[in-house]
Amino acid sequence: MSKKTLMLVASAIISLFIFNSCKDESHKNQINKEGSKTVSRELLDPNRSFNTTFGGKLFSIPSPIQTSLLIKSLSLDFNEDLLNHVDHVKNYNTATTQAINLGVFGADLGYIAIYEQNSKLFNYLSTVEDLSAKLGIVNAFDQSFIERYERSNSNKDSLLVFLADGFRRADNFLKENDQANTSALILTGGWLESMYFATQLYQKSKNEQILSRIGEQKQSLETILELIEKYNYNGQNDEYITLFSALKSLFSEIKTSYVYVESQTDDARKLTTIKSKMKIEISEELANKIIDKIAETRAQIIL
Repeated sequence: MSKKTLMLVASAIISLFIFNSCKDESHKNQINKEGSKTVSRELLDPNRSFNTTFGGKLFSIPSPIQTSLLIKSLSLDFNEDLLNHVDHVKNYNTATTQAINLGVFGADLGYIAIYEQNSKLFNYLSTVEDLSAKLGIVNAFDQSFIERYERSNSNKDSLLVFLADGFRRADNFLKENDQANTSALILTGGWLESMYFATQLYQKSKNEQILSRIGEQKQSLETILELIEKYNYNGQNDEYITLFSALKSLFSEIKTSYVYVESQTDDARKLTTIKSKMKIEISEELANKIIDKIAETRAQIIL
């Protein structure tokens, strides 16, 4: 995959999960004006978190693209068995199950795109469109979007720009219509699916970089749980709170510490780069418990 295409894939997936960063007007203009040109390198920084606002409070949300890019960089084979099957969409009959599984399928779509599994791409895109329609997210993945996709499916760059635009419009609709819980659940589903990829692939490869990425999600899980608790107005998130609280109990056993490295400041760009690193300690026993619990949690959500 070319560097140009890889960055466009990243743009598409980040547009799904990092809502406010995509909503920024300057970034929107960059996509509209530059089309298939590469996006900012900062979006692909594997050590960079993204910020999003819910109810006036700033949350730091991890980007699922980080895990997908890591998996691809390690030359791990594409594994179709990791994906949620598109036939499951018929089982999602409530707004909460539709929203959280829209996040799951969004992560699947990104995984498929990064590995250039074009024969599967349309089915998963159609599933995302179906769930968006059920949630009443209008004009994001409507018929005109699908028609543009079909006309451009021989041009991968244009296709991915359209995909990014669709998710950006979906986010705008949710924020403008006070559907913060839907946004939070989409983020939750995307996080869970990317963690499922990571844990399953670690189980097979025993790759230390993947294990470290899993450990880094300790704080991210706390953020996810805080969000679904915050918007649990009528008890609609009770099941998810129970599931993710059990996960949090396991992740709390991960030992973390920081190794200080002096920050680097670029005065010309008015940019400070934090270079301190997190040290992760996870025993093999704990890793196996997390692998099993992630799989168990996902199984209850996608079926």
